[in-house]
Amino acid sequence: MKTLAEKLKSEQCRRILEALKSGPRSPEELVPLTKLTLGSVNKHLDVLVEAGKVKGKSNGTFAR
Repeated sequence: MKTLAEKLKSEQCRRILEALKSGPRSPEELVPLTKLTLGSVNKHLDVLVEAGKVKGKSNGTFAR
C-alpha cells in the first residue's frame, strides 16, 4: 500500500494541482482539464485534501 507521500507524487495529483492554479474548480470542471475520470479526480482530491494541499469549499469547489 502506498504512503500519502507516494500518492502525492502521482501524475494525477500533479495534474489536479496544475488545474487549480488558476482558481477554484469543481470536480466536474477538473475532468476535462486533467483528462481524468470523475472517479479518479474525486479519489485524488481526497488525497490532496488529506495532505492539506487543497481545501474543499461548501459550494463543491476545491482550491489550492
